[in-house]
Amino acid sequence: MKKLYIALVGFLFPLIGYTQVGEINFTHQNFNPSALPRTTINPMSMKLWGNYNNGGPSQYGTVLEIYGLTSHQTSQLYFGGWDDSKIRYREAFWAQNSWSNWITLLDSKNNVQSAGNLIISGTGNNSISGNLSLGTLIPISGAILTVGGLISCREIKVTVSAGADHVFNNDYKLMPLQELAQYVETNKRLPDVPSEKDMKADGLNVNEFQIKLLQKIEELTLHLIKQDN
Repeated sequence: MKKLYIALVGFLFPLIGYTQVGEINFTHQNFNPSALPRTTINPMSMKLWGNYNNGGPSQYGTVLEIYGLTSHQTSQLYFGGWDDSKIRYREAFWAQNSWSNWITLLDSKNNVQSAGNLIISGTGNNSISGNLSLGTLIPISGAILTVGGLISCREIKVTVSAGADHVFNNDYKLMPLQELAQYVETNKRLPDVPSEKDMKADGLNVNEFQIKLLQKIEELTLHLIKQDN
């Protein structure tokens, strides 16, 4: 008998460590995402649902439903453990017979797609770590910012690392006009300027291209000065 008592104590003692003090237990009920919201019940309460392959935002999940006052809203938090642990939210206000659309709560792990506007406000500096794409889901390789559309702004300031003043140096070799004419006739473009085909395929580096255009304007100016002389 003593050995049996010791055996029972040895079996039950580890279970005591897993006992939750002050926990709230819920009867298991499967979640029905198409069920109408209950918004006029009383009193305020909470309910926990388990979703097992019954529709909804994910195949498996857990739903915490919060009933407010009879004239307030009913809210649902959906915890999806099989889709990168996303947390979603929807609600229905008093006397409504339909739920709002599920919205995904923003966190630092998951991608969030929203039909609303992204508004960042505040007096501090806002920053985004990583590459940013606007108007497109396909960023350009190596680009910090990719914009799939028109950019409208008041002013753009580009930091440059070089200029075109070297054209006015005495040792600069200006291509004679006859040689330049032959080059244009053969290549259908100015020297050191990318072709239309290359521009369409690779785009333009605004920094480099603006300097190159300035260089061509300065070369043209030198030719005009020589002709005038």
